[in-house]
Amino acid sequence: MRILMLTQKVDFNDDVLGFTHEWIATLAARVTALDVIALEVGDYNLPPNVTVESMGKELHRSRPGLLATLYRKLARKLPHADAIFVHMVPRYVLTAAPLAALYRKPITLWFTHRSNSRELRLATRVVHAVATAHESSFPFYSPKVHALGHGINTTAFYPADDLPADPPMILSLARLSPIKRHETLIRAAALLRDKYGDPPLRIVIAGGAPTGQQNDYPEFLRSEIERLQLGDRVTLWGAVPAGAVQGVLHQASLAFNGSPPGLFDKAVLEAMLCAVPTVVSNAAFNDLLGDYSDRLCIADGDDARALAEKLNGLLRLPAEARRAIGLVLRDRTAAAHSLDNLMDKLVALMTS
Repeated sequence: MRILMLTQKVDFNDDVLGFTHEWIATLAARVTALDVIALEVGDYNLPPNVTVESMGKELHRSRPGLLATLYRKLARKLPHADAIFVHMVPRYVLTAAPLAALYRKPITLWFTHRSNSRELRLATRVVHAVATAHESSFPFYSPKVHALGHGINTTAFYPADDLPADPPMILSLARLSPIKRHETLIRAAALLRDKYGDPPLRIVIAGGAPTGQQNDYPEFLRSEIERLQLGDRVTLWGAVPAGAVQGVLHQASLAFNGSPPGLFDKAVLEAMLCAVPTVVSNAAFNDLLGDYSDRLCIADGDDARALAEKLNGLLRLPAEARRAIGLVLRDRTAAAHSLDNLMDKLVALMTS
C-alpha cells in the first residue's frame, strides 16, 4: 500500500508539530511506501520507504507559489498512491479532491480541534472518512467521523524513575495563548499563598507564543505575576522542543491544563503517561480520570478558586500517593491513546 500524506510541517525539533515526525515513522512501518508533502520541512530522519517534499514555506514562497508547488507535486504523486491522508488542514483536502476524484483515490482527514469552519464542512463532504482523537474533539456530527485515540508514543512518555524533587512543581505545558488559560494557574498560586497556608511549591508555565499573529498574552501573564507578587514562585519557561517535553514532565509533581471542551489536548495525555496527575477543565477526560475526576477536574477553566482547592488537596497528599494516582492514569491513557493502536486503526480506516 502506498500512502500520500499532506501535512503542515516535518521537523522533529518543532515545539508544536514535532510529533508529526513520529507519526510519519510509525505509519511508514505499516505501509509499502509513504510520500509526504509538507508546507514546510526542517530536520527529519525517517525510514527509507518515506519521501519528504516541501511546498516551500521555509524558502519564503508566496501563497500563490506555495499553491502552485502543491498542485505540481500532487499531479506527480497522487496517481501512484492507493490512498491520501491529510493531517489537520481541510484546505489540503479541497485542493487534492479534484485529482483524487479523477483517479478514484480515497481521502482520509485527521482533524482534532473545535474550529467549525466552512472549509472543514466542505472537506468532510468529499472525504472517505474523518479520524479524530475523541468524540468531543470534532466540532460537528458526521457519520464519517471515527474517534481513534490521540496517538502518543507510550515508550517515549513514561514515568520518571524517581519522585520529583521538592518543593513540588506544578506545570502548565501549552502554547501561550488565551485559550489555554495559564492565568488561572497564576491566580490559583496566589490563593494557595493567601488562603491555604502557603504550601511550598513552584509554578512553571512552559510554552511558546504562536507565531505570525499579534499576541499580547505573554505580557499579560507577566503583568499578572507582577500584580500578584508571585515572581518568586511562578516562572515562564518559553517554548519547549518536542524532544525535551518528557524531561520537563519528569520534573513535575502536578500539572494543569485549562483547555476548554472541544480541545482534547494531547499535552494532558503526555503528562498522564508520565504519571503526572493533571487537573483539567474539560470533562471529556473524565473517562480516563475515573474515580479521580472529583480531584482532577474543574467545571470552569477560569475558576481559580476551584483550581486552588484541587491543587491544595493534591499537595497535601504524600508524594508517593500522588505517584500512585499518576500510575493509574498512565495505564488508562496508554490503553486508549497509544500511537501504535492509532496507526493500526488509521490504516484499517484508509483501506475500508
